[in-house]
Amino acid sequence: MRYKYYTYCLICVSLFFEYACQKDVTVTLPTYDEKIVVDGKIETGLPPIIILSTTKDIFSNNSQDAIFGDFISDALIIISNGTISDTLETICSDEIPKDFQEIGYALFGIPPSLMSKYHICAYSTLNPAFFGEAGKSYSIEIQYQGKKYNASTTIVEPTFLDSVYWKPEKNMQNYGYAYAHLSDPVDRYNAYIWEVLRLNIGKGNLPIDLKFHKTGNPVFDDQFINGNSFEFFYENPRTRRDTSLSEQYRGLYKKNDTVLIKFSSLDKSTFDFLQKKYVQVNTGTNPFSIPLNIPTNVSGGALGYFCGFSTTYYTLICK
Repeated sequence: MRYKYYTYCLICVSLFFEYACQKDVTVTLPTYDEKIVVDGKIETGLPPIIILSTTKDIFSNNSQDAIFGDFISDALIIISNGTISDTLETICSDEIPKDFQEIGYALFGIPPSLMSKYHICAYSTLNPAFFGEAGKSYSIEIQYQGKKYNASTTIVEPTFLDSVYWKPEKNMQNYGYAYAHLSDPVDRYNAYIWEVLRLNIGKGNLPIDLKFHKTGNPVFDDQFINGNSFEFFYENPRTRRDTSLSEQYRGLYKKNDTVLIKFSSLDKSTFDFLQKKYVQVNTGTNPFSIPLNIPTNVSGGALGYFCGFSTTYYTLICK
C-alpha cells in the first residue's frame, strides 16, 4: 500500500514539473529580403544562356505555380567579349513552337508538357561574335528595376580526355560504368565537370535522353592529381532511381548503350561555385549536414553565377 502511495506522489510531482515548465513562446520570423538569382553560362561554340529569377521566402506559398512564377522576363542584359558588346534577346518557354519544345527542354530543363504553361524566359543571342571561345573572357551587365548587376567568367583552354571506354562490373556481363583516362596538365590549375546524354532510341522511336544529365557529384579538380595520368569512372545518372531495374543494375550502363560524354574544363571560381552547389544539393535534406555559403560572382547583391565551360565531346559505345 505504501509503495502505491509513493508511486502516486511521484507521478503527481512529475506532472507538476512538466506543466510548470511549459511556456508560450512567440517566434518573430526574420524579414524576407528578395534577391535576384542569376543562372548563366557560356560554353565553347555555343551562345550565352542567362536565366533570371528571384529568391523565395521559405515561409510563403511554395507551390509549383508560385515557383515557376518567380522568373524574370523584363530585364535588360548586355554582354561583352572584351572588344564589343551586344544586348541579349529573350526566349520564353510559352512562345516556343511545339515542334521545337525538345530544344526548349534542353534549354529550360522543364518537360515539354509544361512548356506552354509557364512564362520562363532565357536571355541569349545568335550573334556569332558572342559564341564561346576558349581562352576568352566574357562579362554581363544586368539592368533590372533601376539596379545593375555585373558578372564575368573565363572559358579556359580545354583539357582533352585520352580515351573513353566501358567495362562490365564484377560478376556482370551486360552492365558496367563509363570509364575515361585523363592526363592532367602539370603547369596550370585544372577543374572539370562530367555530363552525359544517351543516344539510344526508346519507345515511340524517340530518344531516351533529350538533354545532358549530371551525376550526383560531377565536378572535380586537380588538387590531389596535378600532373598525374589516371583512370576514373562515373555512373549512369539516369538509372540510379529506376525501379524497373533490379537494384544491382541501377546506376550502370547496359551493353550496347551509346553515350555522348560532355567533358568540360572550368576555371577555379566556377569550380568552387559548382562544387559547393552540388554538396548542398546532395546533403540539403540531411539535418546533420554542415550549412554552406554558396559563392557568387555577381556584384550588386544578387545570387547565383555566370559560368564558363570549355567543352569537349566523346562518343562511347558500351562494348
